[in-house]
Amino acid sequence: MFGTGVPQSSAQAYVTTQAQQTQIVLLGTILAIHKAVIAPASTTTGEVGGALAGGLAGGLLSHNPLIGLAGAVAGAGIGSVAQTAASKQAGQVVTVQLTGGQVLAITQAADPRLRVGQRVQVLQGGGVSRVMPL
Repeated sequence: MFGTGVPQSSAQAYVTTQAQQTQIVLLGTILAIHKAVIAPASTTTGEVGGALAGGLAGGLLSHNPLIGLAGAVAGAGIGSVAQTAASKQAGQVVTVQLTGGQVLAITQAADPRLRVGQRVQVLQGGGVSRVMPL
C-alpha cells in the first residue's frame, strides 16, 4: 500500500481519513481461517491502455484500419486480464467468535499472521473491520 509493501486490504493499513478516529474494540477467539483471493473492483484502466496499445500496434504494423480495430479489441481484453492479475493479493477469511457469543467473518489480507484458537481484537470503525492479535 502506498509504497510501503503493505497491501491496502491489510489489517495494518490505514488511509489518512482513518487515522485518529475512534474504533470499537471487540474481543474474541479465532474459530477458522480460510484462504481467499482479494481482487480489485473492475476498472477500465487496463482495458483502455490495452486498447490503445493494441490499436496503435495493429494500425502501424498493417496500415489497415480493420486490423487496428481488431488490435484494439484484443488489447482491451488483454489489458483487463493483466490489470486484474497484477492487482490480486492473498487474503484470508477470519471467523471470530466474540466473547458475547456472536460470530463474525472478516476478509482481509493474509497479514498479520493469525491462527485458530488465538485471542484477538476486532477493530470496527468507518465501515471497516480488522482482526488483530491482542
